[in-house]
Amino acid sequence: MKYPLFKVQINSKQALKNIEGVFASGFINEGEQVLELEKGLSRTLGVKNLTLVNSCTSALTIALRIIGVGKGDEVITTAMTCVATNIVILNTGAKIIWADIDIDTGMISASDVEKKITPKTKAIMVVNWAGTPCDLESFERISKEYEIPVVQDAAHAFGALYKNRPIADFTDFTCFSFQAIKHFTTGDGGAIVCKKDVDATLARKLKWFGYDRDSVKDSKGEWKGQKWDADIKSEEAGYKFNMNNMSAAVGLANLPNVQSVLDKHRNNAKIIREIIKDHKRVVLLDSNESNTSSYWVYTLRLRVNEGERDQVMSNLNSNGIGAGLVHLPNYVYSAFKEFQSDLPNNNLFAKTQISLPCGWWLKSRDMELIAQTFLAELDNLDD
Repeated sequence: MKYPLFKVQINSKQALKNIEGVFASGFINEGEQVLELEKGLSRTLGVKNLTLVNSCTSALTIALRIIGVGKGDEVITTAMTCVATNIVILNTGAKIIWADIDIDTGMISASDVEKKITPKTKAIMVVNWAGTPCDLESFERISKEYEIPVVQDAAHAFGALYKNRPIADFTDFTCFSFQAIKHFTTGDGGAIVCKKDVDATLARKLKWFGYDRDSVKDSKGEWKGQKWDADIKSEEAGYKFNMNNMSAAVGLANLPNVQSVLDKHRNNAKIIREIIKDHKRVVLLDSNESNTSSYWVYTLRLRVNEGERDQVMSNLNSNGIGAGLVHLPNYVYSAFKEFQSDLPNNNLFAKTQISLPCGWWLKSRDMELIAQTFLAELDNLDD
C-alpha cells in the first residue's frame, strides 16, 4: 500500500540508544525506564494513578478484576470493537450483554445501556471508536446513579479530550494501548488509569503477582533488603502483566514526538472531512465539536446497496489506498455465539462503515489524493 491505513511510528535512532542503555545496565525487567515512562505519560495525558502494563488487554483484565466481575455477573458492552475488549469479559465467566450503538457515532448508546441494566450488572464497558470520545458524561451519570463502575477502552484514543478534559476523568478505569500501530507505541504495551487511589494501589499489585514492587525494590528494580518480606493476600494474587525496561525504552524515545503525531492525524482528518462531507453517498460520524478526537483512522458510513461498500474498498486498495473496516462486530465470532440480541444500529453500521487512512505518515497532498480518489469511486457507483 502506498497510503496504508496503519504504520508503526518509532524514533528508531533514540530507541536503539535507549535499549542499548538497558542492556548495558544488566537489568531488563521493570525498573527505572518503566518508572520514567509512567511519569512522562502521566504528564502527557494529564492523569494520575497511571500504571504501565504489557498490553491494553491486561489493563482491561485488571479493571474487571478490581471490580470483582465473575461467574453469574453481567457486563454491558458494545459489540462494535476489537475482540480484545470483550474476550476479557469471557475470561471472567461473566455474561455479556450487548448494548446497541448510536448510529451517528458508531459507539455504545447510553440510553440503550440504561435499558439493559439489571441487578446482575456488575460493570459497563465503553469504547472510543477511532479515537473519538463516546458520550462520557452520560456514562458518568449512569455510573453514579446505578452505582455501577464504567471501564473505558481507550485503545484508539491516546490524547483524546472530552470537553477539554482528559477522558480518564469520567470513568472509574481507563485503559490505553501502546501496541505497534497506535499513536504512541512501546512495541506492545498498555496502561490502566484508576480514578480512585485505592484501586490504583491494587492495580499496581495485580500487574505483578500481587506484590507491590515499590515496597520491595528501588527505582532501578533492585531489592531494597536482603530478603523479600512482602505478603500476598489471596484476594490480591495477581498476574505477570508488568511492562519491561526494553518496551519502556522504546516508549521514552517516542514520547517527545507524540504531540506532533496527534496534530498530524487531526489535521489530516480535517482535510479529508472538508473534501468529502457534501457527497450524497457520504454519512459523516458525529465527532461533537466540543471534544477532541485523536483520529486513529477516519471512519464514515456510506449510503450504498449491499456489496457496493466492499467494491469501493477493493478498488481503493487496488489504487494503493489502505481503506478497511478496522473491526467487525464481535457477535460474528463463534466465541460470542451464545450472546445474541437484536442490534439494528450495530448491524447497519457494520454493513456501511469504512475507514480511510489519516495518519502522521501522510502529507496534505496525500490526503487530497485519497479523498478525491474516494469520491471518484463513489461516483462510479452511479455510472
